[in-house]
Amino acid sequence: MKLKSILTLGLCGFLTGCGGMQIDDFANTSPEFIPQKYFNGPMTAYGMVKDRDGKIIRRFKGKLVGSWDKNGVGTLDEQFVYDDGEKQTRVWTLTPTGENTFIGTAGDIVGDAQMVAKGNTVMIDYTMRVPYKDSTIDIDVRDWLHLQEDGVILNHSKMKKFGFEVGELVITIIKN
Repeated sequence: MKLKSILTLGLCGFLTGCGGMQIDDFANTSPEFIPQKYFNGPMTAYGMVKDRDGKIIRRFKGKLVGSWDKNGVGTLDEQFVYDDGEKQTRVWTLTPTGENTFIGTAGDIVGDAQMVAKGNTVMIDYTMRVPYKDSTIDIDVRDWLHLQEDGVILNHSKMKKFGFEVGELVITIIKN
């Protein structure tokens, strides 16, 4: 391979990831992840937060409860306890916008989260406002939730600021 081709491929990978993972990659996977079914009732989550170097900086456990009203709007109440004792609550409202698409809102989410379900996967894009020193910063997050055959969800999330990865979440969610 010529040096020019190698440099072009390297630059493409650095700037764009040459496409990376896309929600359409999961269109024909199973079991089908239907948010209204899975996010209904109690769940338990176990997770960790990694810094940009991959070092685990926090661990947590969460209790989640989902429900859906007669208009198809969902609520996902998340109660987290971190290994340092900090407690955090996030209550998502999930409003259907089309077939397998939703808008998500929550108190620490800036604007609307975009949620799409395809095959066994749900992808959620959002901006989260997080405490930082004596203020807050906004972090862009892309969640990938993959439903497994036994009903367990494997969730991995990339957190970015100004397009640069600043951290990662790894979470396992189990239906109770």
